[in-house]
Amino acid sequence: MKRKVWLAAAIVLCVLAGLRYWQVNANPVYRGVDKEIFVKKGQEVHAPGIDFKILSAKMVKGKENVYLTVKVDLKDRGYYADGKHGIIAAVSNMYFNMPYSISNQSDLYVVDGNGHKVAIGYLTSKTPQPLTLKFDNVRSWYDTENTPARFSFLVGDGNGYKKYSILLE
Repeated sequence: MKRKVWLAAAIVLCVLAGLRYWQVNANPVYRGVDKEIFVKKGQEVHAPGIDFKILSAKMVKGKENVYLTVKVDLKDRGYYADGKHGIIAAVSNMYFNMPYSISNQSDLYVVDGNGHKVAIGYLTSKTPQPLTLKFDNVRSWYDTENTPARFSFLVGDGNGYKKYSILLE
């Protein structure tokens, strides 16, 4: 009798696990980056869930590294990406991008519109704008590329992303 109860419980658990697996993997289509859209400094962009404007982007080439400082104005309209909501998710999807090489996210801190240093984890829609983000990348990777470096912002649109980029050179 005890053996039948354990067997029935095991069968029920296997069926439930199978149903959950089927539910989680019901929509496996993930397109990645669908399209890259080039924007200009000062251009206001209305993307799904967020409006933004890249006010400035300055790249400085040092001996060992390449540094990028970007000033961006963000207006959250319900932005959601990678399990996070709002400005935190937006900043997490911004990159100093060297095509066919490596892309780096910003430093752990940004400077808000009042000049205060704020950790990315504490950003909210009420954080004073514009935000100043700092990025760095290795100079040797930069020197080997034939395509211009860019600042990229990935914005989710369902199962994929639109990549909004500004060329830095």
